[in-house]
Amino acid sequence: MKKAIAQLIRDMKDDDCHIRFAAARTLRDVGAGNSVAQDALIDALKDSIWFVRLAALQSLLDIRLESDIIIEKIVPMFKDEHEDVREYAAFAISDMGPKAVQAVTALTAALSDSVWYVRATVAWVLGKIGAGARDACSPLITCLTDNEVEVRISAARALGMISSTGNKNVITALKKVLTDETQPQEAKEKAREALARIRSSDVQRNFPL
Repeated sequence: MKKAIAQLIRDMKDDDCHIRFAAARTLRDVGAGNSVAQDALIDALKDSIWFVRLAALQSLLDIRLESDIIIEKIVPMFKDEHEDVREYAAFAISDMGPKAVQAVTALTAALSDSVWYVRATVAWVLGKIGAGARDACSPLITCLTDNEVEVRISAARALGMISSTGNKNVITALKKVLTDETQPQEAKEKAREALARIRSSDVQRNFPL
């Protein structure tokens, strides 16, 4: 196994980007718990070819890095030149939940990404962070009128996960979605669910079992 990992790490430096890509994908299966393999994948985040960087991100997600390494190495990739890498960089921190609070500022900035599915994924990740992402509420409210319905849906869901009844601007914005005839039914349903969740969460906080 050590020889196989050593060969894969050498392949990560190969001139052929397809070999580097294959090595990054394979390290996902054999590199867990191996710090040298982990370092090779982190180095590959700087590769000149976007799909090699993406493969490295995917492998690092499966290997499950420590939280501080994820914040340090992966969050900066929200600014990658390729949209698929930016989206997956956001997705890669989603399992951190509230531990990803340090990424809120970078995620909030990414809500204005030029690509709609990046914006939708970023909003979804902010929702996974929960109350620690309340600084993102205003940009998320703006996303409720995004050109793309999927972004609106993700934003409504996120606001339901993040907010409390004390967030009057959020409550007002979600209610506006419900009464806006230009909003599609999917967005209205998610806004309705978000409002219900906010009310339910406050009841649980005030009257814990």
